[in-house]
Amino acid sequence: MMEMIFIQLASSLLNMPAATAELKANAPVQSINIVNWEQFDYKPTVTFQAGWNTDGLLIHFQVEEQHILSSHTTLYAPAYQDSCVEFFYSPTSDSSYFNLEMSCTGSRLWHFKNAEGQKTVFDDKDLEKIIIKTSLPERTLIDDKNGGKWELTVFIPAECLPEGFLKSGREFTANFYKCGDNTVQKHYLTWAPIHTEKPSFHQPKYFGKVTLQ
Repeated sequence: MMEMIFIQLASSLLNMPAATAELKANAPVQSINIVNWEQFDYKPTVTFQAGWNTDGLLIHFQVEEQHILSSHTTLYAPAYQDSCVEFFYSPTSDSSYFNLEMSCTGSRLWHFKNAEGQKTVFDDKDLEKIIIKTSLPERTLIDDKNGGKWELTVFIPAECLPEGFLKSGREFTANFYKCGDNTVQKHYLTWAPIHTEKPSFHQPKYFGKVTLQ
């Protein structure tokens, strides 16, 4: 099983620039580089760093790809169709999990699926609690086939996590993804490997182990 840590940050996550700078200077760099399905073998360069404190979770992604696509400008949108990074996480020991999917310009999709497979779709009021900053203009139309680099930082506040979840030594499971269903080269990269016949990120049994430092 893949394993990683979220480092503990001294900076308030409410000050995202300072917290992101601390994160980038100190957190181990993880790669989203596993091709699980050979028919989708395009591999953009994708890394991330992760941290936490009692304010919540902070994750910073860096991406370089050949086609940067943002076709949605609403807050809630099927981000996976565009240049997208994703964080799926299971805070509890059962097979329930959250899936947070974020486009390169900050559109997002956030769902919860319980152990019985029932899905909760969060509305805009909940989506606004999750703060996303990107290096590209927020929620704008982009179709850049010359490609390039972009970055995205997401802050998931404590109020969006189970009560008592944020404590040193906490262990949970998660996976991190890069996709782009409508990009020129469709791709499905993962941090922890997935062993299914067809692309599917909704596989909590293949999540890796994460520890809050």
